[in-house]
Amino acid sequence: MISCLEDLPDELLLDIFSYLSPIDSFILFSYINNRFNSILCDQSIQLGIQITNNNYNKINYFADYFTHIHICNDNDIDIRQFNNVRSLILGPYPKPTDELLNQLVEQPLKYFPYLTQLTVYQSLSTWYSPPSVRLWTQLFTNKFSSRLKHCSLPGRIFALPTTFFYCPSLRSLSIGGCSLRDLPILLSTLPNLKFLSTDLWGIADIKNQSSYHHSNLSHICIKFNQQTIVLEELSCLLSYVPYLKIFTIEGTQKHDTFNIDYWYNVLISQFEYLKKFYCTIRLSDSIVNNKIDINYIRNFNKLFSHMKLYRRNDSPFISNQ
Repeated sequence: MISCLEDLPDELLLDIFSYLSPIDSFILFSYINNRFNSILCDQSIQLGIQITNNNYNKINYFADYFTHIHICNDNDIDIRQFNNVRSLILGPYPKPTDELLNQLVEQPLKYFPYLTQLTVYQSLSTWYSPPSVRLWTQLFTNKFSSRLKHCSLPGRIFALPTTFFYCPSLRSLSIGGCSLRDLPILLSTLPNLKFLSTDLWGIADIKNQSSYHHSNLSHICIKFNQQTIVLEELSCLLSYVPYLKIFTIEGTQKHDTFNIDYWYNVLISQFEYLKKFYCTIRLSDSIVNNKIDINYIRNFNKLFSHMKLYRRNDSPFISNQ
């Protein structure tokens, strides 16, 4: 059987391997000869594995080959053995334990020198455990490799740092939330950030607004967690990101009218480089009863050309997504 496989070109062997799990491929074909080892190593450049209760005992011999790891089991596992990992996901089910987080933050430069993407799912109640606080601090004080460019921390709320935060390596950040007042502080700690996704709430500090401008942030996704979107406050804060190209907003508007002219003049027109605008806005029934002219909105500007009205869970929405 092996001799027949050896007659096949590398491309067909890779196709055969694609039908097998990564672990099965290594168990069946590694150490047969140098050619098979070479093919498996070439494949391992993008080799990923989802570690579950069924397979976590089989990975020790091949840990160095995996570059994409997704931990979703509730057994003890030492993630420090994955020295070649580029992308690491912890959770969401089950949530990572404190022991797992301790492994992550223990000398990350030594154990995860090539890590470029990190996702950690945790509930809000566990984000302030000592390992979680240490993770947050180390991320923003450059204790991880400068290769770490993309970080997602669902459920994590940005709080004012107790130590000096400055992380020039991050290009993409997704967090659970940030207050309107603290958003400029968050942006100032991440000078090379290009993408930000977060929930927002609170009151913007309009009176004490600084002249700081973030020169690299070009894509921002905001979920506005207040009873109604206050366009003046949001406009004030978005002035920190004058080079925005893609803007996504989700929230609620409870005024009696939905004035697209006002939306455009207050919020959209200030962005000289804006190319794409996406929104999902929950409206009050009184707005809908005033009969929104959807055709007028669509024709107002090309950014609104795909707007539509619909109902979801008995609530009216306007959206172009």
